[in-house]
Amino acid sequence: MTLDKKYHDDLLAAMRFHEISGERAGEVLAEIDAHVSETGEDPNEVFGRPRDYAKQVAAQLDSSTGKRSTGETVLWSVVAGFLGMFGPSLLGSGMDLSKPEVGFSMRDVVAQPVLLVIIVIGVLLFFRAYTASSHNKLFAGGAVLAAIAGIGSQVAANMALDEETPVVSLPTWLVLGLGVVFLIALAVLLTTAIRRNRVVYPTKR
Repeated sequence: MTLDKKYHDDLLAAMRFHEISGERAGEVLAEIDAHVSETGEDPNEVFGRPRDYAKQVAAQLDSSTGKRSTGETVLWSVVAGFLGMFGPSLLGSGMDLSKPEVGFSMRDVVAQPVLLVIIVIGVLLFFRAYTASSHNKLFAGGAVLAAIAGIGSQVAANMALDEETPVVSLPTWLVLGLGVVFLIALAVLLTTAIRRNRVVYPTKR
């Protein structure tokens, strides 16, 4: 008997939520597969639900054994969100090189950074709602409130902030260059994350 595909996929997804590295995830999956193949037992009865077992695995790890620290996770989330939000925006704004400068209004300067902060907070609360051992509903409620706050902030910005008069102007070539640099950095960040999360089974090393 081999490990059920649904259990395998559910456990892998749960371990990704806990920021467990692909290498360690591969070891865990291989251990469970070997046990099930040898005994024929139901993994749900032996190891528990995938979500619960992923929490047990995560509790045994630290940054040196296959799990990112909370601070590292927050930092990566903020950097990825920043690059993903402002890279395409700057690239689009700097494409018209016939204009010597690109102006940014008060709405541009205030609304987008506020939205970025709210999105990062909401995503982290969502992950905590899935991975925390307690107060899951509280974290989920916070994620919902963050989503509402994100929408509300943009509505308020549209109503209260000037979106016509530039408060900051930058050379078009600089805006375009920043957009390109941000997108390249985002691609590097995502490539690194994909490599880290790629499942590596012990027999394939």
